[in-house]
Amino acid sequence: MTSTLSAFQVGIACVVLSILVLFFGGEQLSFNEWLEVFQNIKNHFLHNEELSSLSIIILEIRLPRVLLALLVGASLSGSGVVMQTIFRNPLVDPFLLGISSGAMLGVALAIAIFESNIAILAFLGAILASLAVLALNRILGNSALSLVLSGVVLSAFLSALAGAVKFFVIPQKAQAIVVWLLGSLSLSSYKDCLIAFIGLALGFIPLFLLRWRINLLSLSDTQSLSLGINPIALRTLCLVCVSVASALAVSVSGTIGWIGLVVPHVARLFFGANLQKLLLGSLFMGAFFLLLADVVAKMITPYDLPVGIATSVLGAPFFLWLLFKTRGL
Repeated sequence: MTSTLSAFQVGIACVVLSILVLFFGGEQLSFNEWLEVFQNIKNHFLHNEELSSLSIIILEIRLPRVLLALLVGASLSGSGVVMQTIFRNPLVDPFLLGISSGAMLGVALAIAIFESNIAILAFLGAILASLAVLALNRILGNSALSLVLSGVVLSAFLSALAGAVKFFVIPQKAQAIVVWLLGSLSLSSYKDCLIAFIGLALGFIPLFLLRWRINLLSLSDTQSLSLGINPIALRTLCLVCVSVASALAVSVSGTIGWIGLVVPHVARLFFGANLQKLLLGSLFMGAFFLLLADVVAKMITPYDLPVGIATSVLGAPFFLWLLFKTRGL
């Protein structure tokens, strides 16, 4: 059962939450003091005025973090919606393609050997893993089952390799690998935001233009063929787009679970199963939920808790609630 909620309304909610996080994220300032901050930021861009310390915090620390949360959340949620649609399976997510385990191995090697270029090797690991899964699936017959099995097997293998790398490095490097695996937005930069934006654009512009065709993949392959759609070719294109968007998102944020699995189910409650509305709505809803999870993560403890922990703690029981709700229990 769907409601009258629109993607535009969720987008407005994202903007409101972003403003609250940017300007009311900790310091207890009076209204006049906040006006001074606004004025300082405006004068900085118009008249090159020197930024105050609070303005620097907003522009250089909070704003990149907010933008990255929105972009990564949108990419993961949208990818989840597309994958669940094309495989007609509500329990798949972007990480089925081995993206997280491939990125994990890339990060482990980057930290252990190169000590730099973490995002580059994470992306390469993620994209190569997803391409390997697609190749295995093609060899095994291009079926949904073979893709799932290929993803599970390759993910287990790559995770084992990453674990071996982590075992043999010094404790400080092992800790750095673990922190990345937990998923964090604490070191966000505008460069990270640009990378995530490129992934979102490259992945979802084609998917958005083809969303009415992708809808037909929710039918059987025989029915899709009778309607003039090549299901194997279209499914492969969708997987490539999802791989690019998710790989670039994961490369700058680490592994953030549950967004690509749970948020699509929430989006369907409000927008229905038709991708004409669901795809855009899920992008905005994923952005909102990840930003909200990051806020919760910062509120739980005085430390900067990785947002991946918060999404797991919140996502698992929420997913169970969704299962009970959809079954009328």
